[in-house]
Amino acid sequence: SIPSHMADTVQSIVGDHQVGPTPQDSISSVKFAGSRDLLAATSWDNSASVYQYSRENHGPGELGSQRLLQSEDHSLPVLTCCFSPDSTKLATGSLDKTGRLWDLERNHSTVLAKHEQAIKGIHWIDSRNMVVTGSWDRTLKYWPVNMNTAMATVNVKERVYAMDVVGDICVVACADRNIHIFDVRNLSAPIKTHQSPLRHQIRTVAMFPNQQGYAIGSIEGRVHIQHLNEADGKKDFAFKCHRDVSNQDIYAVNAICFHKEYGTFCTAGSDGTFNYWDKEAKQRLKGFPRLPNSITACDFNGSGDVFAYAVSYDWAKGSEEQNKQAESIWLHPVVQNEVRPKRA
Repeated sequence: SIPSHMADTVQSIVGDHQVGPTPQDSISSVKFAGSRDLLAATSWDNSASVYQYSRENHGPGELGSQRLLQSEDHSLPVLTCCFSPDSTKLATGSLDKTGRLWDLERNHSTVLAKHEQAIKGIHWIDSRNMVVTGSWDRTLKYWPVNMNTAMATVNVKERVYAMDVVGDICVVACADRNIHIFDVRNLSAPIKTHQSPLRHQIRTVAMFPNQQGYAIGSIEGRVHIQHLNEADGKKDFAFKCHRDVSNQDIYAVNAICFHKEYGTFCTAGSDGTFNYWDKEAKQRLKGFPRLPNSITACDFNGSGDVFAYAVSYDWAKGSEEQNKQAESIWLHPVVQNEVRPKRA
């Protein structure tokens, strides 16, 4: 396994910039826009927020930010979001069983998607100008953005717990630990289905930027790297992370995201830490100090020089541990040698 560590807790990481104002409850997702300096966050307080960040009038490594929009149109917690390719719209999915499409320039939203249960994943399919949603109602639905009627519905055997889309490849992780791979150009059935090699529930999944595989993270502090091409199967491996070796505590891997240029990735955990990893060299590139709350979500921006993470309670220890610390969202200016593969 790749060695892990448990650092002393710090209140914040030196040089990182807090984004605000912050949602009033646990943060379920953070997502960067592809073509503008925007960051979206969704929360259990029923809101979706969009922040603008900037390096203008700031020194090297410094970032400024402001909130542009806070929506309250969902009636229940918002679990997921994604930007349109031109970054002018935001799609959100909620426990209220709807997906909404926000026109950021007009600050107006409409219902785009409907399910029988909560929408856990929502992703824009750039090549087809449509949105795919994954739900606890055991379906995936494909929605053209100019009409609120599903173009296709695909049944899966269990609730959708995590999903990701890169290019035309969609990976879906379900409650039964089955993982389905879809080519969105053929919506009828998955091109591949297999069972997760991790024994415990999948919390997060992320496609490689080159579409050749994906990483999954489980509630038992493990990550598995899986390649789609069977010829690359010898490169598949799993490793332990987000564990406290001093007392054998094991924490969930809440989020995984890839650096789009280098193909290195970040894991964020219930232990309040995040780490950068190189899957090719099978080593950790950088570990960060432990923060006072779980890290519930993270994302790299398109150019890979800003990393966002949410310090937020994930209910791993029940209601008695809530409100120990306010929720917060942070921007980390990425230093190249933190994320560049060692072999490069």
